[in-house]
Amino acid sequence: MQSIVCRQQVPVFAAGHDASLNAAFELLYQEKSSEAYEAFQELIRTRPDDENAYEGAIVALLQQTRWNEAQQLTEQARAACPNSITLAARQTWNWIYLTRESEAYPLVIQLLERGYCHPDWLREVVLPLRNVLICHASDPRLVSSKKQKRQQDRATLLKAIQTLEHWLERNRFPIPDEPVGVKITLSMIARNEAQYLEECLKSVQGVVDEIVLVDTGSDDDTPRIAERFGAKVIRAEWQNDFAAARNIALQHATGDWVLVLDADERLTPDSRQAILNAARHPQFAGYYLEIVNEIRDGDYFIHRIVRMFRNLPGLRWEGAIHEQITPSIVARRGRIATVAAQIRHLGYRSEVMQTRDKIQRNIELVQRALEQNPHDLFHKFNLANTYFTAGDYEQTVYWSEQTCPYLRGDEDYAGHAWSNWIAALMHLERHEEALQVGADALARGIDSPTVHYTLAQVYYRLGCYQKSLDALDSARESAVRLGLLAPDGETLRAGSAFTGDVGVVGYKWRFARARALRALNRHAEARALYERLLQERPNDPIILIDYGQLLESAGDLAGAERAYQQLMTHDAYRLLAQQLLAKLWWEQGDYGRALPYVRAVALAQPSETAWAERWLHAAQETGNWHSFVEACEFHSMLGRAITPEIHINWGRALWQLRDYENALAHFAAAIELNPQDANAFLNAGDALYQLGAYSEAADAYAAGVERDPYNAQAWFTLGNCYFRMGVYDAAKIAYEQTLAIDPKHAQAQHNLELTRERIRFTAA
Repeated sequence: MQSIVCRQQVPVFAAGHDASLNAAFELLYQEKSSEAYEAFQELIRTRPDDENAYEGAIVALLQQTRWNEAQQLTEQARAACPNSITLAARQTWNWIYLTRESEAYPLVIQLLERGYCHPDWLREVVLPLRNVLICHASDPRLVSSKKQKRQQDRATLLKAIQTLEHWLERNRFPIPDEPVGVKITLSMIARNEAQYLEECLKSVQGVVDEIVLVDTGSDDDTPRIAERFGAKVIRAEWQNDFAAARNIALQHATGDWVLVLDADERLTPDSRQAILNAARHPQFAGYYLEIVNEIRDGDYFIHRIVRMFRNLPGLRWEGAIHEQITPSIVARRGRIATVAAQIRHLGYRSEVMQTRDKIQRNIELVQRALEQNPHDLFHKFNLANTYFTAGDYEQTVYWSEQTCPYLRGDEDYAGHAWSNWIAALMHLERHEEALQVGADALARGIDSPTVHYTLAQVYYRLGCYQKSLDALDSARESAVRLGLLAPDGETLRAGSAFTGDVGVVGYKWRFARARALRALNRHAEARALYERLLQERPNDPIILIDYGQLLESAGDLAGAERAYQQLMTHDAYRLLAQQLLAKLWWEQGDYGRALPYVRAVALAQPSETAWAERWLHAAQETGNWHSFVEACEFHSMLGRAITPEIHINWGRALWQLRDYENALAHFAAAIELNPQDANAFLNAGDALYQLGAYSEAADAYAAGVERDPYNAQAWFTLGNCYFRMGVYDAAKIAYEQTLAIDPKHAQAQHNLELTRERIRFTAA
């Protein structure tokens, strides 16, 4: 996955220097670049015209690939020492490796004419400059053009090439027979990649001149798709060794340069011209390209790896998995640069990893590689990283312990390795250990945004919210130092030395900061961050959850409801959104707004009785009898015990819906379960009364008042029943009993007068 970044090999042109510089130069030769730089700077302060001290400081910066600072110091040095041939030679070296050859050429000629012939300078400046001009002269647009200006440009280039070759021969510097040109071969290995291959090959049309694909056993259309694009397809048996397969492809490449892609990768459109330009600079043996691994929509992990290199004799891929061409280039003392090009990789999307079972395959291949080379830190890192991806944090911790303490610290994957270790301990809730590992990483100079960000997460989990904010600030500062972020702390830059998840200084950083601010009750600041996050990721479920909770705590209930409703559009989060909405309005006592969400949660979680009971309560409180009946039926369907109280309420709901017969059945069931329940008899009486069964209703009412003799309303309804039946004497007694209990019962007083009239009329 990650690539090995090599230390910059930089020749020193100073032919001799004062003994006082010996200690500083010794540090330089030992590649203790930071210490050497400080030592030379101290010497420059006391000897501002010492060309050798200046060159030592410049080389120390170049060893650290601090190109811009080195160029600035070179200009300062040449101004201080205008007659220095050594610094002029250093300037040409800088320009060649900054691909500013047109500026280098005149000064190179001046130095050659003055007799400067340092062998390292001839090898690293004059020869590469000659090769660059050959590549420019072989540009198809110049060769085939009939325009006079282009023809003149090519003639000028050819003359310059001859001039440089003349000086190389005059200084008896042999011109090696090596490939110099701009033809690019796309080299691939694939098996059953028909789903992805066509888009990959389309992305390099007009960039590559040749396609070589090694097919390791496809039974789909992979070979035919490749051949349709003009590829040379070589069939080879898969031997569980990626390097072996890539070396077969490399053997068949005839281009001056080799570009390597997998089928699930695409060269981004903005990178096409950068690749074409890179082929004109053979002073480099290879180029790091930035791989943008898509983990999920809008979530990216980036790393750099050599994916374009000169097709030099003897280059070989190494490693059965996470194979590298870099060691082979370094063994030839080839210089590796970075090209501002990106490859988009789809293969780490979770759905792809699962369907292809990549994780288990990778673990097996890395373990096999470790058996062959048990001390290889890169393999150990990849094993820890794969286990972390799989969520096996115990194994991540074990392999991180075998890796991180032994890294130099300047490996491009060092920050990612240490942050995996910290994060794995955090997931295992070993928080104090995680903080100790983080402190160790920082003490070793692992100044990675990912390390700072992961420490911020640990602090958040421990409730140390201000420390979490401080660690997040450190993450951004580190990203600026690395060149991942512009000095404004916001704008992402491509082509930095960063390896890892760019979200740790982007949306994940903002989210982590918003959460810490919310925990510190700095709601206004947190809200501004959440709103920005939702502009960037308008439907991110995790952000919506947090934002809704912030709005809820701030009293913006309508805003919280909108956030949770938007969350409901995610199938995986629909239930949680419904729970949040139910809780939002339930706690406000707004049962009408809570009811649809409570119902939905109860139906989705039939084993959670509390939600079903809330459904019953909300429906009853709001008088939504249809929903109440549905809730009762849901209770019954699940086989839960139906209490007499539920039967009564169920019946009352049906009574409200004028379904008196079914209401009566539930009242009867309540009576059967609890024959002493007056309420059950009285409700049964109501149902029978509505059905016109006055005699049976009277019996039910009588049983009710027998069990609850001080219920004035019960005596009143019994009186009404007797009145309907024409039993006026009994009705009179019931109304009198009502008034004895409640003398102010106006309806009972009115009905008693009517009853007495009926009795008098009947008697007459």
